[in-house]
Order: sequence, then C-alpha cells, then structure tokens
Amino acid sequence: MASVKKFTQSAVVNMLRHNARTIENPSNGDIDADKSNLNYSLSPYRGQSDYDYFMERKSQLYCYGRNDVKVMAGWIITAPKDLEKDQNETFFKLSYDFLEDRYGRENVIQAVVHNDESGQPHLHFNFIPVVVDKKHGGEKICCNDVLNRKELRSFHPDLNHYLKERGVDCSIMSGITREQGGNKTVFQLKQERELEMERKIEIEHQYSRGRWQ
Repeated sequence: MASVKKFTQSAVVNMLRHNARTIENPSNGDIDADKSNLNYSLSPYRGQSDYDYFMERKSQLYCYGRNDVKVMAGWIITAPKDLEKDQNETFFKLSYDFLEDRYGRENVIQAVVHNDESGQPHLHFNFIPVVVDKKHGGEKICCNDVLNRKELRSFHPDLNHYLKERGVDCSIMSGITREQGGNKTVFQLKQERELEMERKIEIEHQYSRGRWQ
C-alpha cells in the first residue's frame, strides 16, 4: 500500500522535521511519543541534516524559480496487514532498496520508518525527482516527468514483483487500489489525515514567512 505526495520548497523543511520527530508538540494526534524511539532511518548517513543535504543536492540541479514548483516528492509505504510482524524490517528494507534503485541514491533525502502512530507501521521516503535536462544540459528537477501516469500505474505491481522475488509475499494492492488504477493508497482515512496535516504544515510555514496570499 503506497501513496505519493509532492512538496514545494516552503514545505520541505517542516516535512523533514515532522518525519524526524524534531517538531515540538506535533499537530498529528496519531503520534505516540512514548513509541518514537522505535522509529528508525534507512537513508544514507551523510554527516549533515536531511535539509542541508536537500539544499546541497538541489544546488546541483536546474530548477525553475517559481514558488509553486514541486522540488521534493514523498512515497508512504505501509506494511500490509497480512504481513507477519517479524517481516516488517525486511519489508521496509527491501522497499527502501527498490525506491533507492528507482529514483537514485544521490536523490534520496530522507527515509524513515514510523512505528509510533496508530495503524500500520509505514515508511516515509522523500526524494528529489530528477530527470535529464535536454534543454540546459545536466539534470533538472521535474516531478511531473518522474511521477507521470505510467510511473504511478506501474509502481505497485513493480514493487510487488520486487518483494516477491526476494521472498516477501504480501498484498501490496487491494481491490480498492486496483479499481483506482494502481496508483492510490487503500489506507485512505489515515493517509487523508496525514496529507491534510502536511498541507497544514505548508500553510503555517507560509504564514510564518509572510508569504501567504
């Protein structure tokens, strides 16, 4: 089960802080702070903050200068309910490997497994969507090119196949997901609350910067 979200520059820092649990008094009521020590990171250790690495990597890429440009994307991969609990770590490590290979290790900004929320454990995988820049040379940031219709439709079956080849056989998609074309989460209620919370973070950040119009 997976869903994807795109972020503008103004939302990145607070989203990374939220996933790392460095925001005091988080607005997400599903978080049990007593279990936050059970969360863990899968992203490469780089000796700097996730945001600092984001800014470093972004500086190497062409990016349109508009405030509405989506400069980071994030998949949320949720452990299926039919997965044995002792397979959770293997499931998330393999899911991370699949994502890193798909989007590039150098583009991985943050990968955190959350075990401190109600519902199933899940992985937040945030990355910069990068493609070849045919016009300017080098590479550029472009969410629409990376997360196009073909990518969204193939994501679930590709992940499912990857996991099964490595001995993890679980229900990545349910009937609801298939009806929706394979590109939306079946974890609807919780994911909708989380996405709304992410939107709230972005709005609050824009207010604090005096940029809300």
